[in-house]
Amino acid sequence: MDSRLCSKSRPLLAKPLALTALCVVALACNACSLDGLFLTEATRGNNQPMPDPAPLTLTGQIAGGSKAEVTVRGGTGEVVAGVATTAGDAGAFALTIDGAAGMQNSVVQARMGRRQWLAVVPLLPKQTSVLSPPKTYALKDLSPGALQMDATTSALAVLGIAKVRAMKLSWPSASSSALTETLIGAHKKLLEGDPALTAFAQIVANIHAQAATTGTPDQLPLRLAEAGSFLNLAFLQANPTDLDMDGQPDATTAIFDAALAAALQSFEYNACYQPRHVAVVIETKLDESALDRNCIALNPYTWTEKAPSKQVFVTGGIHPDTLLCTGAAAPGCLTSAEVDKANTAMGNWVPNTIPMFDDGSHGDGKAGDGVWTASFDLPYIEPTHDVNPVRIAYKFTFGLAGQGWTDSEEFPGNQRVLELIDVDGDHIVTRFDYFGDETGNKDKKNGLFASAGGCGEMKWPNQTTADCVSDTRERATDLNGDCKVDGFAAPGTTTPLSIPCPN
Repeated sequence: MDSRLCSKSRPLLAKPLALTALCVVALACNACSLDGLFLTEATRGNNQPMPDPAPLTLTGQIAGGSKAEVTVRGGTGEVVAGVATTAGDAGAFALTIDGAAGMQNSVVQARMGRRQWLAVVPLLPKQTSVLSPPKTYALKDLSPGALQMDATTSALAVLGIAKVRAMKLSWPSASSSALTETLIGAHKKLLEGDPALTAFAQIVANIHAQAATTGTPDQLPLRLAEAGSFLNLAFLQANPTDLDMDGQPDATTAIFDAALAAALQSFEYNACYQPRHVAVVIETKLDESALDRNCIALNPYTWTEKAPSKQVFVTGGIHPDTLLCTGAAAPGCLTSAEVDKANTAMGNWVPNTIPMFDDGSHGDGKAGDGVWTASFDLPYIEPTHDVNPVRIAYKFTFGLAGQGWTDSEEFPGNQRVLELIDVDGDHIVTRFDYFGDETGNKDKKNGLFASAGGCGEMKWPNQTTADCVSDTRERATDLNGDCKVDGFAAPGTTTPLSIPCPN
């Protein structure tokens, strides 16, 4: 069939039978986007709603886990709502997963009293189309070493999460492919008898053997919270456990913690990254109670009116101080194609076209927390003594889609500037700014007091003097608006631009 027939008008769908007929036509139309076709026709007027993607099923086996409760958690312990089941008599289970979401960097947890089993699932891919049939995945095919959930998979789960944290990565932003390769490497070394990994796995096995079949959730052996030991002290108090098999029960987590630290040195975080590219996350917060870098209350609505119908946008592009390739390519220069691609991605200084998100999607870390997020794949040049990094400029707007600059930009006649340098080593450049803060990386008429290192304008680090500071890089910053540095901003759910490592 001529694909141009896809563009011809069709009658509205009033009955499911018509939707079926449309499916037949669509399948014969090899140039159509099927989901787009259904979305266009099935949502027009009072027609059939867009169907949800078919569910996914994750099956697995728990060693000695008959009747265990099975849930899915994130790497910090939070429970994924609505995903739970009870294992059968032989420990077999089947979890139903939302087909539109899938699973990424998740932990399957089974528990029975104080007995606990863990297995990391780096990725269970979501459905790519509402026409895709239900799919079933086996845990053993997704989680390295998980022929069944047992003490070994629990040990590998702790090792995987701990390794991500040791690399200064947030669990949501870790590359699922890198996590898979890392767990495969750890499991291989464990099978080969690596002493440190074997010792840690044995301690986890001792904990499994000691765990009682009755108890409360706050006494589960292993914790996934970001702070403190992975071993729950309350568990040790309820279940005196000889961690190192010296004949004496241990009252603290010290032996477990030391064994984990040693085991982490036995395997690598196996990740390879796209050359000459970096993920860049730009975040802003409209906060009328925040203090600027002069510790003075800032007004985010100095130049734009507050209105519930508005949202936050960002626009910008490659800064002209970035070295461009002309004639014979110089070290560290960008080609015109690279510049054009980056400018297009960032909006090329057209206001209110590149939306930022505070809904937990598009790389945003948490819905409704007031932090608006946008992420980009931008060119990256490793800086040296003779080569400057890529430099970008950008500006936030608060307006309506397609609106001009008037009554939407955070400050006129100025822009924010940023050098693309991965300061904290997580392979993501993250910048957090308060909307309307004129004391940050605003380039001209910068309001930072001279007593705080202000220069009257923002300069690059190689242009500053002893009494003039630069704020043009990723940095530890004030995250709660109290004029005190809290730490590096989290990159939300944006992951590094990783690629499969060569064999």
